[in-house]
Amino acid sequence: MAIIDLSSYNLCELHELQDDVEREINSRQYQDLQKAREQILAIAQEVSVSVQELLAAVDERTKLGTGKRKKLEARCQNPGNSNQT
Repeated sequence: MAIIDLSSYNLCELHELQDDVEREINSRQYQDLQKAREQILAIAQEVSVSVQELLAAVDERTKLGTGKRKKLEARCQNPGNSNQT
């Protein structure tokens, strides 16, 4: 990556550069989202389901492990101190 010497820029030029960088970042984020959307659509078509069905299946799988676990008995205890397991 090229190093830019910003010390020679005046304040107005720095603000313009900042605006250009923000526009480029927004553009690339949009492009990345478009690419991800296309990949998701391709996966859904590959398995013959709609995107909604695909996402609903993921939601259901993540809900499975949200229940409370019961407390188990200790496997080993310190004979000198029953509070230590």
